Amino acid sequence: MRFVLSVVAVALLCSSPAVADPPPASEQLFILPPQGWVVGYHETKGNVDVTEVLPPGQTLKNWTEMLTVQIVGGMSRKSAQDVLKDQLEVVKNACEDIGAGQVSLAMENGFETAMRAVACPKSKQWGDGELSLYKVISGRDRAYVVWRSWRGPSFDKEHLPVPAETTTEWLSFMRQVLLCDAHDPQHACPNPAAKGAPAGK
Repeated sequence: MRFVLSVVAVALLCSSPAVADPPPASEQLFILPPQGWVVGYHETKGNVDVTEVLPPGQTLKNWTEMLTVQIVGGMSRKSAQDVLKDQLEVVKNACEDIGAGQVSLAMENGFETAMRAVACPKSKQWGDGELSLYKVISGRDRAYVVWRSWRGPSFDKEHLPVPAETTTEWLSFMRQVLLCDAHDPQHACPNPAAKGAPAGK
């Protein structure tokens, strides 16, 4: 099951640190995909761009883990929390039940962010379960929605199907997802020469 909102061209170079192509405002979304993961799907429709990245050996029809990146244009007046609420509604409509953790709000590199874990114990269409951690970043006129997902057999929302190490890894990954603007010191981009920093194009 895939939940899709809307997005602007994203290029993920999964063999190395990656940066999404900068929109007109010179914003850049820096992402470091898990090592070895590859792009399985990418599409741009209007002001929406979606990229899905998969572990080696997994496909869009047969996956247990996925990284999804959406960039949604025309969102200059919408808060990160409101975009996250919209995404939750998408999940609700696709699931027989839903579980959601607390919303975590923050300012990162001068941009408003919101993060939340969402559980879909059983999808209406496929009957499987999905657990995701979402992060939304509000740019100047775009919303950046990034999420890590696990999919497998249906489950009880009170007993999550992934080990604690997975949650820890997802949180660590989300901390590295950064929106910046090379032309604005208030939203400084990482130094590509710094150890572990995402490299620009």
